[in-house]
Amino acid sequence: MSKIVNIKLGQSLPGERWAEAADNLEQVFQMFASNLLRVNKDGMGQQDAEEFMADATLALIALRYVSANPETCRFIPVPGKGSKEDRNGG
Repeated sequence: MSKIVNIKLGQSLPGERWAEAADNLEQVFQMFASNLLRVNKDGMGQQDAEEFMADATLALIALRYVSANPETCRFIPVPGKGSKEDRNGG
């Protein structure tokens, strides 16, 4: 019997696409944090912005890692409620 060497399921995106997404989200994250500071709900704007940016930074690190190693992140699109396949009975 032959030895199975490598099986890949799903799809991956080019590293450039992941890097572009990270760049775009970095801008949005900064705008959102600025908005949290401006709104200052319950006097917690500074804390909210800092906590949000801590989470956003983790997301950006993950995206930048995947952009440098795109084959490490493979995914299988799963049709969900309201998807095109669901509406077409597929």
